[in-house]
Amino acid sequence: MNYSIFLINLDRSVERLNNAAGQLDSAGVDFERISAVDGKTLENELINKVFDDKMAQKRYHYDLTLGEMGCYLSHVKCWEKIIEDGLDFAVILEDDLLLEPNFKDVIESVPNIETEWHYLKLSCPFKHRPYTEAKLVKTPKGDNVSLVDYKKPPTGTVAQIVSREGAKRLLKNRPPFFRPVDVDLQWSWELNIKVQGLIPYVANVSGELSEIQKISARRTVKKRPFNKIKETVRFKFKG
Repeated sequence: MNYSIFLINLDRSVERLNNAAGQLDSAGVDFERISAVDGKTLENELINKVFDDKMAQKRYHYDLTLGEMGCYLSHVKCWEKIIEDGLDFAVILEDDLLLEPNFKDVIESVPNIETEWHYLKLSCPFKHRPYTEAKLVKTPKGDNVSLVDYKKPPTGTVAQIVSREGAKRLLKNRPPFFRPVDVDLQWSWELNIKVQGLIPYVANVSGELSEIQKISARRTVKKRPFNKIKETVRFKFKG
C-alpha cells in the first residue's frame, strides 16, 4: 500500500523538529515534515471562513484559542495532502511525541487490516477510554495488534492514521469547524467516519508545554458551562 508519515511542525519549533526527527530516524522510518498552521498568524478573514462562531456559541463550552484553530487547520492540510498525493493512508504525527519501540512494526501492520477503516488512534495520552476488540491484526514480526472500537474515542492528536476514504469524508464535513479537532473526532457520526484504535498504543506526548498552550491558554477564554452539560447529554443519546 502507498502511504506516508507526516510530521506536523511549526516553522519556529526547531528543537521540537530535531527531537521528533531523531525518534523517527531511530525507528527506521522516513517522514515528511508538514509546516503547521501558526495560530499567531491567523487573520480574521481566514478565521471567519474556517471557524463557525455561531455553532461554537450554540454547542461548545468555550471560545477556541488561536492555537487550537491552527492545530485543526494543520490536520486539514494533512487530510488534503493524502488526497493530493494519491495515498492509501497517512500516519499523522505531532512534534511533541514520544514514540514506543514498536512504532514501526505496528505501522507496518496496517496493510493487513482486512476491514474498511477510516481513522485509527495510535495514542491515548490523556483520559483513558475503554475499548472493545474488533479484530486481531498480524504485524510483520508475527505479533498481534488489536484493532479496537470505542464508545468514545480518546482525545489528543499526537499520533493517528487516516485512510484516503477517511480524509475524503473529513474534508467533506470540515471546515468550517467549531470544536478542537480531537473533540470533533469524538463526534464521529457527525463527520461520517469511524474512529478506531490500534492497541498497543505506540505514542505518547512529552511533558513539555504544547505550542497550543503557549499561544493562548484555555483558562483565559470565555466559558459557556451550560453548553457542556447540554452536549454531554446530546453525546450520550446520539453516540
